[in-house]
Amino acid sequence: MKKVIAAHLILLLLSACSCKIQLTPAVAEAPTEVATVTPAPSPLPPSQTPASQPTKEWMGIPVMPGATTGEGDEEGYVFAIKATSQQVQDYYQVELARLGWQPSDQDTSNASVILSFTDSTAATLTVSILAKGDEVLVLLVK
Repeated sequence: MKKVIAAHLILLLLSACSCKIQLTPAVAEAPTEVATVTPAPSPLPPSQTPASQPTKEWMGIPVMPGATTGEGDEEGYVFAIKATSQQVQDYYQVELARLGWQPSDQDTSNASVILSFTDSTAATLTVSILAKGDEVLVLLVK
């Protein structure tokens, strides 16, 4: 699961740092012989495998309604949603307060927000929010 989460985060960060490359066409001589190579089918790498349908909750924590993809295990849950970072932040502050979670910390950078919460048993929950355009990647870790 950690590899899947890391792959999603890296993919999102790479897409945020995308740059345009313009290639100059090269003049090539016509080949005298043409070889045909048929590649063997291979499975998609983990970062490109189709994501599953999101669940409504993960380990007692609600998954924001409208999530488009999602997957996880007992260590964490990651999902994507078409929303703003602020909408996700507002949703989790309200919903987690209803469940007895108290905010303990907040870290904000240019493209991400990390919310930390604790409950009455001193359990911790982090909600990492990474935004790019109109899509947000959310990582829940308990």
